[in-house]
Amino acid sequence: MSYSLSFSTEHDYSAEHAVSIPVKLLFGSNAVSLDAYVDTGSTFCIFKRGHAEMLGIDVESGSLLRVATVTGMFEAFGHELTLETFGTYFDVMVYFARPESFSRNVLGRRGWLDHVRLGLVEHSCKIYFSRYDDESS
Repeated sequence: MSYSLSFSTEHDYSAEHAVSIPVKLLFGSNAVSLDAYVDTGSTFCIFKRGHAEMLGIDVESGSLLRVATVTGMFEAFGHELTLETFGTYFDVMVYFARPESFSRNVLGRRGWLDHVRLGLVEHSCKIYFSRYDDESS
């Protein structure tokens, strides 16, 4: 038996370290562009604290989340904003890490992966992407 999916976007990524894609965070009239890692093992979308500050967000005013990882625990704070990838916009809850030392931007299952259809071909360093509810793909 064979299955097929269709996608609206194809993106080449560099397989040097991890699968990363361009992302834009929008809050009010402020926006910040960054690269984020696609992390299917992460439950939440978590970004560096500095990005919240660039957007004019008071990090600690958000919903507290204690995050456990294989290397330890840290706190993050959730904020509703608009996240854009490949020209597709999502109004979602994302988290900003409390520690300044948090050095990654992560797209997780809640807030991003649960809104998209994603294909990944590591051998050729390609991501195939569509909004989950995009019926034209």
